[in-house]
Parts: sequence; C-alpha cells; structure tokens
Amino acid sequence: MAEWIQVAQTSEIEPGKSKVIKLGGESVAVFNAGGKFYATANTCPHQGGPLGEGDLDGEVVTCPWHGWKYDLKTGCPLVTPAVKTYALRTDGEMIQIAVEPDVRARGQQDDITFEVKGETDPVYEILEQINLGKTLDEVFENIYAGLQEVVPHNRLGIALIDELSGKLVQVKTKSDRKIVLDNGFSARIAGSSLERILELGEARIIDDLQEHLAKTPSNWTRLIVEEGMRSSLTLPLKVGGRPIGVVFFTSVSPGAFSEAHVGFLKQIAGQLSILIEKGRWVSELAQSNERYRTLFEMSNDAIFICPSPSQTFLTVNENMCTWLGYTHQELSNLSLRDLMHPDEFQRVSQFLDKLSDQTDPVTFETELPKRDGELLPLGMRVVRIEHGGQQFIQGFARDLSEVKALSEQLKLRHSFEKLIGKNREMQEVYELIQQVALMSTTVLIQGESGTGKELVAQAIHHRSPRKDRAFVTVNCGALVENLLESELFGHVRGAFTGATATRPGRFEMADSGTIFLDEVADLSPATQVKLLRVLQEGEFEKVGSATTQKVDVRVIAATNRDLKAAIEAGSFREDLYYRLNVVPIVLPPLRERRDDIPLLIQHFIRKFNRQNRKSIGDVLPEVLELLMEYSYPGNVRQLENIIEHAFVKCSGDTIETKHLPAELTAAKDDILTLAFMAEKPLATLERELIKKVLAQCDGKPKLAAKRLGISRTTLWRRLREEEVLEV
Repeated sequence: MAEWIQVAQTSEIEPGKSKVIKLGGESVAVFNAGGKFYATANTCPHQGGPLGEGDLDGEVVTCPWHGWKYDLKTGCPLVTPAVKTYALRTDGEMIQIAVEPDVRARGQQDDITFEVKGETDPVYEILEQINLGKTLDEVFENIYAGLQEVVPHNRLGIALIDELSGKLVQVKTKSDRKIVLDNGFSARIAGSSLERILELGEARIIDDLQEHLAKTPSNWTRLIVEEGMRSSLTLPLKVGGRPIGVVFFTSVSPGAFSEAHVGFLKQIAGQLSILIEKGRWVSELAQSNERYRTLFEMSNDAIFICPSPSQTFLTVNENMCTWLGYTHQELSNLSLRDLMHPDEFQRVSQFLDKLSDQTDPVTFETELPKRDGELLPLGMRVVRIEHGGQQFIQGFARDLSEVKALSEQLKLRHSFEKLIGKNREMQEVYELIQQVALMSTTVLIQGESGTGKELVAQAIHHRSPRKDRAFVTVNCGALVENLLESELFGHVRGAFTGATATRPGRFEMADSGTIFLDEVADLSPATQVKLLRVLQEGEFEKVGSATTQKVDVRVIAATNRDLKAAIEAGSFREDLYYRLNVVPIVLPPLRERRDDIPLLIQHFIRKFNRQNRKSIGDVLPEVLELLMEYSYPGNVRQLENIIEHAFVKCSGDTIETKHLPAELTAAKDDILTLAFMAEKPLATLERELIKKVLAQCDGKPKLAAKRLGISRTTLWRRLREEEVLEV
C-alpha cells in the first residue's frame, strides 16, 4: 500500500519554479504551476535531460536540453515518450508524494536530499563567479576551481572551431596531471565523433576512454589517455544555434560522469559560450594556436621544450616521438640527461651553458639513442625562450642520418660495420661478407690473433636475415674439455656432479640466430663429433639426455691455427673441416696492410677520446713512422693497446714518442729486440740489417754487398724479395 511522504512546504517553491529531490535513489522534480503542484521524474525520456531545470509554461515543462514538452498533469508528451509522474497532494502547507513500500525502504537507506532550483543552487554561484571573469583565463580558472566540489574532474579543456581550417583547436587546458594534449593541438571535425556533438548539440559521456580509443582510434583520444585520463564528459558550445566549440571534462577514474552532471553543466556551457562570443575569443585563440601547432607538428624537425637539460620535457612534437621510438607519455617523463650517454651529455652541456650568456641560438651535432639502442645523429639548434615569466629551452633537431650515409658513400669505403681498413685485401673481405651474409652458409674465418675475426662474425650476423635474433659467442679454447660439451649443448639435472638443474646450451640459446665458435681447433674429438652432427642434421642431445633436440643455427667458426696441419696431425677431423670451410674468409695480418695503420690510429684516438673525455688530435710524425715500421705480432688488437697506453701517459693534445710503450721505442734502435718480437725473427733480422747497412753506404748496393760479404746479385734479389728498396 502506498505511503505519503512529506517532501517540501508549499511556500518553498514559487510559482513557475521547481524543486528537485532524491527519493529512494530516484531524482524527482516538484513543480509549482500557478499554485498547483505536480511531481515527475526529473530525467527527460529523451537523452535524460533534467526537467527540473526546464522552463515552466502553465502546466507544461520544456526539457532544457532538446526542447521536448510534457504535460505535468498527465505526464503525456507532446513529442516524445511519456515522462513518469508521481501522485502528489498538499496537506495544509505540506507537499506529500505517494511512494510504494520498496521506494520507502530505499529512501530510508539513502536519506532524501534536496536540490533547490533558485538563488541557493550551486550552479548560480558558479555562474556568478564566471561572469566576474574579464578574460578567458579568469573565466577558465573560475570554472575549474568552482566545479571541483560539485563535478570532480582532473582535467578541463576548451576547444574552439577555426572556420578557416575546419578544425577544432584546443585553446585552454587545466589539469592536475602532466599535459600531453597541449594548447594548439587540432583535429578535423568532418568525419570525427565530435561532428555529431556539434551538429546536434548533444552531450557525450565516455565511461572508458581506453575502450573508446580501441574502437575509434584518434590522436586526440590517444593523447588524453596518455595523460592518464579514463573517462570524459563533452558539452557543445553554441551561440544562437551556431556551434563554436566544445568544453570537455575528464577524469582519471572510469565512469566518473553521469547524466545528472550533464544537466548541471549545461548552463555553465551556455554561459561560457556567450562570454567567448562576447569577448571575440574564438578566431583569435583558435587561429593563433592552430598556426603555432601546425608549425610545431608539421615541422621537418624534432622539437622539444624543457626548463633545463636535466628536467623533463614540457612538450615534444610527433617527430621527436617517431624518430626516437617513444610515446608522448614516455618522453614527458624523460629529459635530455636521461636520453644521452653521460659523456655526451657533459659535452652537450658545455654548449647549452652558453645560452645563459647570450640570446643567439646555439648549434651543435650530437647523437640520441633510440628506444632500440641505435644512435640517431642529429644537428641541434637550441634557443632560450620566455613564457609566463619563466625561462625555457626550445630545441630544433634535424635528422642527419641520410646526410651521414651520403657522406660515407662519397668516400672510399674505409670501414665496414666495426672493421676498419681501406686496403685492397680488406675491401675483398667486405665484399665477401656482404655476399655470404644473406645466406645461412657456414663460414670459417682464419687469421692470426688480433686480426678481428669476431668483428667479421658480427658483421655477417648483422647483415643477415637473422640480425634480430641472438648472436652467441663461444671461445672453445677458454673452457676445459669436460665443461665445453655442456657449454655447447647444455645438460639435464643429474648429468654429472654439480648439475643441480637442467641448463640450456649455447646452441639452444642461439636457435634461429648465429653461433660463433672461436678457436674451433681446440675442440676435443668427442665434441667434434657432436658438432659435426649439428652441422649435418641440425640436431643434438644435452649431456645426460637421450632426447634429440632440433635447432636452426647459423655456424661461424674461427681459428688462428692451420687446420690442414691439424688434420695431418690427427687432432682435427677432416670431415668436420670441410663442413666448416664452406666459405673461407682469410684476414690479413696488420703487417701486410700497413696502409691501414693511419686509419686505425685515428679510429682508436677518436674511441679513447670519447671514453676518457680527452681531446688528443694526432700523433707526431716520428710516432707515425715508428708505428708504420712495427711488425705487430698482436695485429690490430696490439695497435689498439699501444694507443690506449699512449692515452694514459699523454696529457697534451698530441701523442709523442715518450708516450709509447718502452718495447716499441727500443725496437727502433735495437734490431735484435725487433727481430725477437716479430713472427719470423730470422727474416726480420736479415731485412733490418740490410736496411741499416744500405743507410750507412748512402743507399749504394755495390758498397753494401761488399760490407755484408755477399754478391751484388744476392743483395739485389734480397732487396726485391723484401721490397726494402725500389730497384
């Protein structure tokens, strides 16, 4: 049986006014229509507009959102579905509504609350504050602050239509989070989800922005989501029926907005529209911000703005994100210091420090690592700007990748991957690497220690279709025999003492990639048999297991020993040799490509300058002469060690003889020491002796032959063999 509930006094509601109450979880509007009282659901059946805020004409109320009209006496619509009505009576000064017991029960759980449409309504207080604002900035701040207690939100934005470009341009933003969708960002209206909002004047609530982004991708929504926003309420801004833009509220909480908020905020949006039009802010703001953002986003440069090199970016353009492989959100949490190597940051900081003493731009070249680790060469132009009384750094970066690549192509190929050398034999090695890299053919690299065999293996892998897979290195000479087999093929738990868990081997780790077997001549006979099976069948068993595993691995082997001699000695299998030696690559020792020594010296000087933060430029001519004459039993690796040794001792900008290792300078004057350090001591001793005697005899072969006690013909032959002298 229905029960009558007292909800108001007749004197509280003036004629033509209404009062909104919450009854058992439902919003109910009580109207005073010329002294007669009526109660209806407060939500319009069409889009849920708040009827309690509608205009009252006699006994007809008009929905404030869409203009639909309802008869208060019957609830019958004039255009739309019927609105729910409630039985109402007056008892003296008291207004009562009839409710069912279940509604009464809900009302006892949720205290009945009242929202009175009149001078004490919060919306009027906020409207009053809005009207006090003389600029858009003041109006905007008043809305953001005034609405927080009524409609909690984390972000408020205004976007206006630029009629010239047909775009919606964000002109004002206020947020308690890091802003990614910044002022000036624009999007085309035609074909977008905002088009309907502007045309029909409909509000839109999105409870889950991430889900909306997945269904309807757009940069606008993507950037909002990157800020951490999860729900939104968008209201159109109209003047005289003409759309001028939208105001949108967003929250970090999903489902933060309801239809009740829409009705409350509609009057705010209406008043805001009038103020914007009255202040002629539309064209001024939309067009200027659109022009700025177009320059910002459409520039061929990567652009960033930050307070200082050590502070996070305030904003970056799309190029900055695309070039480095980060999202706006990720870059907004990083700084130049975070992106750069510490040594490079220190170098760049020296340029940026000049900004405090001058107003002119600072230009320099640098490298920023991409997200995948690859270095991106950039030409940087940095200026200091002022905004809102604060100083900022604005950088314009130009991609130098193509310029660098073209520059390299215009030069003789002095390097390949990490290999350095312009010598004819090295050029042949480069060509062979390019040819063999595209296939899965097994390669055998031969050369003395220190010639760069592992660098060749890496170059083959990086130029191959397997470049994105693993490159696994095994030094076969560095492991004892009983551990090498387990290292290569893995073992199962309990396979031997200490095998407490099953462990994958290097071949399993290199599956679909490349394995580099250095010093392959040191493999034991038993391991050679297993390696041969992998090469022939592509399968192996772990130590202690009877289960066969398939594997797809490209094998590159290397040795500094004569494998044919090892075959004759019985220490290396002949069938394995031919399986490995499908494509042989032979690296020449450094003494056979002396024309590469100056290139290598400069390469190592640049390397150690970066590592040690020095600025050594070159070596003295006498140092170069010493280095050119040395025989390098340790090859390129030994030359690198010599330059590193010099860096330790050199405190100036040029390497001198005194900075070189003692054994190197001693070899200049001590023929015997030089011969002992050479790979072929006797031949070296003979060559150096002939050179010294020739020098003493002023280069006259007849006198030199007599002094050496050999015939002139024999000396002539020696000179031609050793190329000591052009004859």
